[in-house]
Amino acid sequence: MKSPRNFDRLAGIYCALEHVAFGRDLERARFVHLDWLKESRSILVLGEGDGRCLEQLVSAAPKARIDCVDFSSAMLARAARRIAGDEPAQRVTFRQADLLTTDLPPAQYDAVITFFFLDCFTAPQVNDIMARIRTSLRPDALWLWADFAMPANSLARWRARIWLAGLYAYFRWQTGLAARELPPVSQCFLEMGFVRRAELTLQWGLVRSEVWLFQPNYQRMISP
Repeated sequence: MKSPRNFDRLAGIYCALEHVAFGRDLERARFVHLDWLKESRSILVLGEGDGRCLEQLVSAAPKARIDCVDFSSAMLARAARRIAGDEPAQRVTFRQADLLTTDLPPAQYDAVITFFFLDCFTAPQVNDIMARIRTSLRPDALWLWADFAMPANSLARWRARIWLAGLYAYFRWQTGLAARELPPVSQCFLEMGFVRRAELTLQWGLVRSEVWLFQPNYQRMISP
C-alpha cells in the first residue's frame, strides 16, 4: 500500500483554503472536545497538519506528553514553529512517519487524536491503521475523531456528495490521494471495541466531531 504523496505543497495555504470553504467550522470540530483530555498523560496526534489544534491541545492537556506524527515535513515544521519558545513545547515530540508502515508502541497512549486524517485513506488502509492504533492504546483511552461524514437527511446528502466529490478530486490532484470516498470509520470503531461518548455535527451533517472510549471487553460484556 502506498501513502498519499503528502501535503507539503499545501502547507502554506491549507488554513486559508479551509476558511474559504468552511469558515471556522473545521476548527470548531477540532477544538470542541479537547477538554476531555485535560487529565491525559500520553497523547498520540496523527496528521496534525499546521499546528492549530496542537497549539490548543498543549493548554487543554497540561499534564500530557504528546507525540505528533505526520507524513508531511512541511506541516510538521509549521506545527513546531507555532508552539516554538513556549514551555509546553518541551512536552511535544515531532515525528515524520508513514502510518501505513510505521509501528506504534504497544499500550502506551491514553488518548489519540485523528482530525481530518482518516478520510485521506481507502477503507482497507483505514482498517489497518485503526487496528494498529488500537494496539497502542491503554484500556479506557479516548479517541477524538473529527472528519467529513455522509448526512442522513436526503437533501444534505446531495449537498455532501457534491462537496466530497470536489474535495477528493482536488486533493487527489494536489497530493496524490488514493482515496475516492469516505471510509467506514464509525463501523471500525464499533467493531474494535470503542463506545461513542460525545458528538457534534456541523455543515448540515457534512462535518462530525466525536469522542470514542476504548473498552476492549465491551463486545464480550454486552453479549448474552
